[in-house]
Amino acid sequence: MKRVKSESLDPFNTQILHTDAKRSKLSSQKKEYSYNLLDLSDDVLLHIFKYLSSFDIMSLHLCCFRLSELCCDRTLWKSLDLRAQHLSLEELEKYVRFMQPVTKLLAIRGNKRKNEFPELHPSFLNTVALKCEQLQDFILEDYSISQEKIQITNFPKTLKKLSLKGCQIFKGHLMQMNKSYLSKIDIHMPNLTCLILTNCNWLNSHSFMAISKIPKLKEVRLNSCYGLSEDIAYASLACRYGLKSLEVLDLKDTFVGDSVISSFSHTSTLTDIYLECPNSEAVQHQPDEHPQQREVLYVQLQRGPEVVYQNNHVNVELINENDLHHLIVNLVNNADRCQISDRSICALGLRNNENNQEIIHNRDEVQLVQGRPRTSTNPNLKKLIVRNYTGVTNQTLLHFVVNGPNLEYLDVTGTSVTKEGLQYFKIQRPDVNLVSSFDEI
Repeated sequence: MKRVKSESLDPFNTQILHTDAKRSKLSSQKKEYSYNLLDLSDDVLLHIFKYLSSFDIMSLHLCCFRLSELCCDRTLWKSLDLRAQHLSLEELEKYVRFMQPVTKLLAIRGNKRKNEFPELHPSFLNTVALKCEQLQDFILEDYSISQEKIQITNFPKTLKKLSLKGCQIFKGHLMQMNKSYLSKIDIHMPNLTCLILTNCNWLNSHSFMAISKIPKLKEVRLNSCYGLSEDIAYASLACRYGLKSLEVLDLKDTFVGDSVISSFSHTSTLTDIYLECPNSEAVQHQPDEHPQQREVLYVQLQRGPEVVYQNNHVNVELINENDLHHLIVNLVNNADRCQISDRSICALGLRNNENNQEIIHNRDEVQLVQGRPRTSTNPNLKKLIVRNYTGVTNQTLLHFVVNGPNLEYLDVTGTSVTKEGLQYFKIQRPDVNLVSSFDEI
């Protein structure tokens, strides 16, 4: 029997068959190697989750039972930062369960609506103290605190950083009116190194005394505290007998002046100083410890040489509303006494040198002359920001030409320095990063 020859395959059909086989193989491989988030091990998932925010972890917690248990792992809650959303205390309750003994940072922001601040409850602080035994950083923003219910000693004593940014402190009828809210903070928080009281109008110059007693304090930020004023007594005592470890001082947007800034020249550990003049719309805050009903007395003392021999005549009388208006106008006209000028800035960073040079400002020129020897002040000063003070001139630049040996950054934006003075400073101190209102120097 004769064998029948098989017909040869068409090359085109062979190519189609080969392509179909390849596609079926690829499709089978895709099905075989498909992945799912839950296919990963717990260790891998925990490593991924540690890069998520607290809110994202909370969302994953609601997905399924496995993720719910996994998201409760204590390693994910060493830092609990909830400032991305404004939360009321009721909304915070669902996050309380995630607080762990290893939690070292807790940051929350109040649900501020129409200038109303949610009140912080003592029970919440008690819960934080019980659950977060190793808490180091506690950041509270935009909350209202009753001094009758919550005192500074009610906060966790393990803190190294405390921020009350934008918080309001209101006093009750039973509280001592002259007692600072920060009283005994040095005893209750001996390890505190950073204190942030930004935009706290309840803070006044008397608070310098309580702050100065904190033994390990390295950073204090009091910017936009309109209750701070040119009160030399408290600042002088605080700087002379306290603040032995202070490195960073932020007094931007406050009403302090030359006298207060000069006091900080005694703080030898300072490295960074931030100063900026408040804008024209800022109003100095009057502390609420002053009585609401006051009588205005006009006291007139004799002036001139004869006052030494005739010092027993003092004119004291009540003044009417018109006289009070004129008195206030005179005080406003003398408001420049609370401005920062060369007088205080040139007291910072003095070099201890027997041939120290003093700067004398004449009408048309600035000269360097040899002066009396001085004790060094702020020898570690590295960064100085002094913005929008018209009393700061080329005299400050020439001062830091020969002083401030460790200075690395100087910002004189909005001051009265000239382009020529900046150019001279740049030549003499090329190692200093200089910032000013001029685009090019």
